[in-house]
Amino acid sequence: MIETGDHLRQAREAMGWTPADLARALRFAANHGGSRILEMEAGKRPLTGPVTVAVEALLRGFLPDGFDPPPPPADRR
Repeated sequence: MIETGDHLRQAREAMGWTPADLARALRFAANHGGSRILEMEAGKRPLTGPVTVAVEALLRGFLPDGFDPPPPPADRR
């Protein structure tokens, strides 16, 4: 269960995603999405119920329509 910014960071890292990757999956605005994820992880922005539920679904393999997951970190060179 995602309850804190640290939980959010751990979930994102478990998926091998950057803050921008997670923001894109959550359909945050492209120009601010990654920074908003970092703010939530740092406790500077509140975690909302919809964000926590969506991230928990992503951890279980759900991918939104039109979202292509990023390649594994080893392939990002």
